[in-house]
Amino acid sequence: MTEAKPGEPVLNKDLLTPDRVVALIPGLKLKLLAEWRYKKTGPRYYKVGRIILYPFDDLEVWFEGLERGGDPDD
Repeated sequence: MTEAKPGEPVLNKDLLTPDRVVALIPGLKLKLLAEWRYKKTGPRYYKVGRIILYPFDDLEVWFEGLERGGDPDD
């Protein structure tokens, strides 16, 4: 995946549809992803008309923030 530089337009980022996001995260359902959008929680996204797009880099950062437990130094 290409890294977008600060100030670089969003369209230069890798953008994922909700179907692709659900395919990347085991157990995640489209209904839950839609609920997160409604509640304004979950990963950042863009809305173009009815099209929902998630920047891959933002999705990765959001997912890394969900890490729980364990000591990375063990």
